[in-house]
Amino acid sequence: MFESAAPKQPAPNLGDLVEDALLQAKTLLQAELSLARGELKSELKQAIGSAVLLGMAAMFFQAALVTLGVLLVLALGVGVASIAVVIGLAVIATVFALVGLRSLQLKRLPRTTARLSSDAKQVLETVK
Repeated sequence: MFESAAPKQPAPNLGDLVEDALLQAKTLLQAELSLARGELKSELKQAIGSAVLLGMAAMFFQAALVTLGVLLVLALGVGVASIAVVIGLAVIATVFALVGLRSLQLKRLPRTTARLSSDAKQVLETVK
């Protein structure tokens, strides 16, 4: 009997829905790129700091090994002992290099990857 005073809004057409979905996807992508950029900057700063510290440690370790080698050669005498010292230090350096290389792991922006995966699932659920 009584009709509401507010007129009914027409249902949105397909073009409007697609335009809205594309606008939301663009906004989401811009936000994700901004977050990924921030995460990458943070991890890059941390990696650079670690590299500087590792470089300094390597310099001091090299100085210590050279000093140790000189002391061992002087203590053991020149000849076969000096060759053994050089080979021993080379083996130790190789072990440290292998351990260092194995410890390097490439992180592929884990937080961004998780967010993108979650966003993709939400988009797929919305589209269904």
